[in-house]
Amino acid sequence: MAFQLISPNQWQTQAWKNGAGITHQLARSDDNIGMRWRVSIAEVASDGPFSLFEQIDRIIMLLQGNGFCLNRALAQPVVLDKVLVPFAFTGETAIDCTLIDGPVRDFNLMTRRSDVTASVQVLSVTEPLPLRLTQESLLYLASGQLQLSFKEQSYQLEAGQSLLCTDEAGELQMKAGVEPGQLVWIRIL
Repeated sequence: MAFQLISPNQWQTQAWKNGAGITHQLARSDDNIGMRWRVSIAEVASDGPFSLFEQIDRIIMLLQGNGFCLNRALAQPVVLDKVLVPFAFTGETAIDCTLIDGPVRDFNLMTRRSDVTASVQVLSVTEPLPLRLTQESLLYLASGQLQLSFKEQSYQLEAGQSLLCTDEAGELQMKAGVEPGQLVWIRIL
């Protein structure tokens, strides 16, 4: 059983693979082959290409800013201008990003296709809500406050914080604080 509360001051900041920006890594799981999955938040300050990641599935969503447009060869551009709307694509897809009126911050999930699948759900928590944990689950609170409890453990989750749950099964109880919480719930399968 393991619960790890992750605050922004614990994020690992690194340059993008293509050197054109920075990413704040919230959590990551590796094995003897390499990265199994990674959750990060990217700071995008200018237009440019995405880094390519072979054999990786990606899910991205806007957190802050006016949005961006993802341009792909032989496909319609995808406009992400609404906060917390997930978009899935493969890491091998060549994508050029065009910002819509200024820099953005986006949320990213990457999973190694051959070994890991993941589901991402965005929840607006206004009333008490139970979540069924999987072997690996991550909760990221985009806004608001949440009280979380699991068996005898309890946590206060503030905006920008995450809770990584590993090697634990069961139901996690959530209750919103004064303001409703906007929660990103990731289940690694």
